[in-house]
Amino acid sequence: MCVYCKAASLVLDTLWEDDDFRDFFYDHDYELADLGPLIHDVFVPAYRQVKGLLKSDELAMLEAQVTQDLLEPLYDRPSFREMWESWDEPTREAFLREQSEMQLAQLLMMVYDRQLEEAYRGAFLDHLS
Repeated sequence: MCVYCKAASLVLDTLWEDDDFRDFFYDHDYELADLGPLIHDVFVPAYRQVKGLLKSDELAMLEAQVTQDLLEPLYDRPSFREMWESWDEPTREAFLREQSEMQLAQLLMMVYDRQLEEAYRGAFLDHLS
């Protein structure tokens, strides 16, 4: 599963907790499990569309803060520090990218929940047509 798939799935799971959002899909005879196969082709573009609403400097600042917030508590653990230092640069980058994107998705849900909901519904309707 790609990094964006994981983030888009996290957003979908969070949105699913809302009765109105969930009912929208029930009205189309879809359960959450039915949406899983649609994550990459339907919901990732919707997630990235909302993420694209941020200006690049705002996004870079948010991503830097998320990375710092993520690494600081982990790096204090000796076992993580040893593991981190044993990884090559591509492994470190992949780890950071995945974890940062997940944290960023959570932040986006706090601020752009309505936009994400609209984007996900719209992407789903586009998929049906």
